[in-house]
Parts: sequence; C-alpha cells; structure tokens
Amino acid sequence: MERPFNPGKSRRFALKAMAGALLGAGAARLGLAAAAPQLPHLTDRNPAAASLEYTDDTGTVDARKFPEHTADQRCANCKYFEPAAVSADAYAPCRLYPGNAVSVNGWCAGYASR
Repeated sequence: MERPFNPGKSRRFALKAMAGALLGAGAARLGLAAAAPQLPHLTDRNPAAASLEYTDDTGTVDARKFPEHTADQRCANCKYFEPAAVSADAYAPCRLYPGNAVSVNGWCAGYASR
C-alpha cells in the first residue's frame, strides 16, 4: 500500500538535510583552517609592501623619508595587525597584506595606531 504524500514531513526532512549539510560544511571548513599552512612572510618583492615601504625592522625606517615615524611604532601595535595569530617566529597576518604574515617588529607607511 502506498503512503499518501505528506508535505509537512517532506519539508521537515528537507530542513533537517539542509541543516546537516551546513553543519558538515562548517566542520570541514574549521578542519581545513586548522590544517592550513603557515602564511608566507611578507617581503619587499610584494608590490603592496614595496609601495608602503614595509620593513621587518622598525629601527631601519628612514627618518628623512618618514619624519612622523617613531621607534615605538611597529606592526604589533598597529590596528591592521592580527595579534591572535602570532606564530612562534613572531609573524602574524596583517589586513593590509592579505595572504602574507608581517613581523611583530615590522613597520610600513600604512601604520595606524590602535
């Protein structure tokens, strides 16, 4: 004997299936993020880094070129730096340079105090 079509059950099934798919996709994405390789360190070969005069050492900034620069300005206290992701080698992502990591002691002309 065939069962009659029940739209309520069909809708519930579809919603449960979508929720399961979303949860599965979210869990897979978290797993990929945890296994993601470390970001490459930013170098002056990067066009964005070159245009903003990025350096790994704030102590090497040319004072004549950037008279507003002070010794306490460094990536670690810039509003674009992402401190939660600092690696063991003292590099972390910066929103000015997506896909790259900058030194905590670095500096660039895009520096903005927190």
